[in-house]
Amino acid sequence: MSETATTATDNDSEPSPQEAWDKMSLLQQRAAVFRVQCGRETAEAFVVAFVLALLFRAFIAEAFVIPTGSMAPSLMGAHKDIFCDQCNQQFPIGASLEYREPSTENVVVGGICPNCRHVNSLDLKNNPDDATFSGDRILVSKFAYAISDPDRWDVIVFKVPVNPKQNYIKRLVGLPNETLSIMHGDVYALPTTPTDDGEPSDRDGGSDGGDITVSGGSQSLGTILRKPPEKLLAMQHLVYDSKHQAAALIEADYPARLQPWRPGLTTPPDDSWEVTRTDAGLIAKVNAGEEAEWLRYYHRWPTRDEWERAEAGLSLANVDPYRGRLISDFYAYDAYLFVDSDRVYDLKPSPRGVSRLQRIMGQTRSDGVFKPTYQSGGDLSQFRNHLQYGGTGYAGDGVHWVGDLLVTADIETAADAKKLTMEIVEAGIQYRCTFDLASGQATLSIEGDGPKLFDAADSKISNPNPTASTSVTAGSRHEIRFSNCDNELLLWVDDEVIAFNTPTTFNAANFTNPQDTRPVYDGKGNPLDASPVGIAVQGGTSTLHQLKIDRDKYYIATKDGNSRMLDYDMPGLSEFAGSVVRVEEIQAVMGEPDIWDQFPGWASRRVVSFPIGEDQFFPMGDNSPESLDARCWAGTKERFGRNRSVDPDAYLFSDASYVPRDLLVGKALAIFWPHPWRSPVPFTPNFQRMRLIR
Repeated sequence: MSETATTATDNDSEPSPQEAWDKMSLLQQRAAVFRVQCGRETAEAFVVAFVLALLFRAFIAEAFVIPTGSMAPSLMGAHKDIFCDQCNQQFPIGASLEYREPSTENVVVGGICPNCRHVNSLDLKNNPDDATFSGDRILVSKFAYAISDPDRWDVIVFKVPVNPKQNYIKRLVGLPNETLSIMHGDVYALPTTPTDDGEPSDRDGGSDGGDITVSGGSQSLGTILRKPPEKLLAMQHLVYDSKHQAAALIEADYPARLQPWRPGLTTPPDDSWEVTRTDAGLIAKVNAGEEAEWLRYYHRWPTRDEWERAEAGLSLANVDPYRGRLISDFYAYDAYLFVDSDRVYDLKPSPRGVSRLQRIMGQTRSDGVFKPTYQSGGDLSQFRNHLQYGGTGYAGDGVHWVGDLLVTADIETAADAKKLTMEIVEAGIQYRCTFDLASGQATLSIEGDGPKLFDAADSKISNPNPTASTSVTAGSRHEIRFSNCDNELLLWVDDEVIAFNTPTTFNAANFTNPQDTRPVYDGKGNPLDASPVGIAVQGGTSTLHQLKIDRDKYYIATKDGNSRMLDYDMPGLSEFAGSVVRVEEIQAVMGEPDIWDQFPGWASRRVVSFPIGEDQFFPMGDNSPESLDARCWAGTKERFGRNRSVDPDAYLFSDASYVPRDLLVGKALAIFWPHPWRSPVPFTPNFQRMRLIR
């Protein structure tokens, strides 16, 4: 009975795979084969794509997110984008401190405009674009340095020597086999030859005529390192833009920063340039005769009391139009104002509950719950003495004088105009570019106590005045950019670099002793560094539609990341003064031209040097005051007691002021996804910042 049941079960069982296959028609068999092959090919494609992605990420390119502001404003970490509520100038401020703890312990509530210096209060509750945005997302080539050496001024990604598990991004400044020095914001290189252990030794070769020596000739720094034009433009910082005018200052008759001037006069002449300001910007017009008519820039902005008067509708017409101060290394990115988060929120923002899509779109933390007493967008005096300024505490202005400037003028001349001159003053020396408007020829000159010479193309022939042909002629309108940076004069006409017939480089040490370099003031009739930019026209009518001034990068000379990032020997200054000298006092000196000559701080500025050996690289951040870079790494692990490791070689380079070749990751190529805007609609792409990294 059981056998019968068993037989019946066997007969009713499903056919074997082979039997099922044999029963299929030819068409069914082909369809089955196609299904199996497609499934296998799909699986193989996914596997191959996954492997290729891993290989691409490991060897070709990888995406990174910028966490901090050490490379700002070229590359930005967590930050806020602001449009000034007075002049509408757009500028970013850092907000990385909001992300230093799991929950938000500090909140950025305001920022200082680099153009008009108005303190902007952020409306965190009602304006979505005042929220904190995540850092730039960049693409890094990991293959670039496998086939070629890094170039100076590249933006590089590397494993930071003090913690090789962490990636850093900085700009490469010092190269192997040289001694890099920093003096007065500029960098210098002295070639060296490596010893057997790869460390640099004595200098290789003799002087090329461009050497800088300090301390009575006892220390040679080598030659100044000059940035190519495209790098110079990528690294510049805004000082002033006449296109953006503060409405309250116009109403209060606060004097414009651009003023007509003639040699020897102490008040603006009435029959020279006519300056008109509106919300749309500043326009200056002149009908010049045979004598040059000058329009000069005076670097100043209202004090806090003057801003309050202007916003209250009171007059500021009594402000001296020729009052000026030194252009400094002010970083708007670092001029953020913040308070403890419990003064803004009842429930602090945190990473919890933020989706992956929200993170991609730039939101990394929840919105939080505001305190009922917080006046969002209201006057920052609501925080009284709890308000803090930047990472330094004195971020209302810079601390170091910057003389390297870039000036851009949108200027239109009539057919009867004869000559146009652009001037930049540094340390009392006048650097000029003069256009003959009949021929378009541009001529460069260096003037001070008599004419100065540029570097010679031939050692036997002096080079007083390089010349070039341009399209800047009478009856035309052009955007002209003129710069004096890194001991080199450059000229752009309509965004094209102009080539001169002889070198436009020079050695400023031939004009003044580096240790004695200081700003010069000879009264209102000859302001020099108190009015470092000027434009002059001879003959006919001309219209200046826009004037924009930028400054070059200023690298602070320091070897200590624990103390304040300053060039000055503060203990020495305090000993000289007989009391403690505060940074705010140095900032005050910059606004008092009459005492510049007596200020001992100019001579107290440090010069620091770093030897770089074989296969060693020296990077620094663009945001020099807030960048932990090769200047400050040495000894960091030891100072903080974090040098313990089971692997004795884990921190082999933690006390070194360089990055070894083995720790290079790659070259930064492009910002492929900056933060999106949250208005007029959420996730509006920020195309303006999608660009190649220079």
